[in-house]
Amino acid sequence: MSVHARLGSGMSRTRGPHCCCLSAREDRLRQGLCLHSAEGSGGRMMVARGWVVLTLLTVECSGPSYHDSGVGTWFGRDARGAVWGRGPWPEVHPADDVDVVIDQLCPALMLLPGATAGSAGEEYCGAIYSFKGAFHVSWPAPIHASSTSTNKTCIPPSVVRDDRGQISVLADYHSHPWRHSRMSERDRWKSTQRYSYRIQFDTTCTIEKLIPFVFEERPGEVYERRSGRWVLTGRIYEKNTGRIEPVGSTP
Repeated sequence: MSVHARLGSGMSRTRGPHCCCLSAREDRLRQGLCLHSAEGSGGRMMVARGWVVLTLLTVECSGPSYHDSGVGTWFGRDARGAVWGRGPWPEVHPADDVDVVIDQLCPALMLLPGATAGSAGEEYCGAIYSFKGAFHVSWPAPIHASSTSTNKTCIPPSVVRDDRGQISVLADYHSHPWRHSRMSERDRWKSTQRYSYRIQFDTTCTIEKLIPFVFEERPGEVYERRSGRWVLTGRIYEKNTGRIEPVGSTP
């Protein structure tokens, strides 16, 4: 059954009182679907992917939230309380270059409910993984340890489920619902690192990458994505605290 069918059954299309902000996005997406509909099989694939996002926007206005609709299907907690995420997320095309996948991630995620809403918004977490030589991402999950108006802390998945076969997880990713919001010290703590690196982005789609080198003597490294390149911006010598030293300085 398609994602659209699962979400759409039994749901009203009537807008709720807080959904006016979604209309422009839906209109742009509908226009995109019309443009792609005449492009053959490739166009039909884009239509199918586009309807996933359009459906998610509609769900926020017409029924259960993205979290309530997705929990247990696209993400959730297992019997031990560990967070899991399902992949692949169809809004990000697989690629044999992981940076191609990373570059798609922020624009797609910013269409999700609350992703750009600041203190009233949501932080989403997921994972980047490989399957048969191509890179994919898991569904973004708004599963929180806690949430306040100034602190949005989603939990990266410790397990990724992909029914196609064995996978290898490389990194976790998460969003911040504010503009000009960089990776926090907590994001950089040694104790919070699960994978080889971490990706974080804000609503301006400024993308940062942390390579923590948890089990090595060398300092951690923080990069920023600029014009298709990773630029080293700082090093982390005190890995327990996550404090960044600007490039060119030493502790």
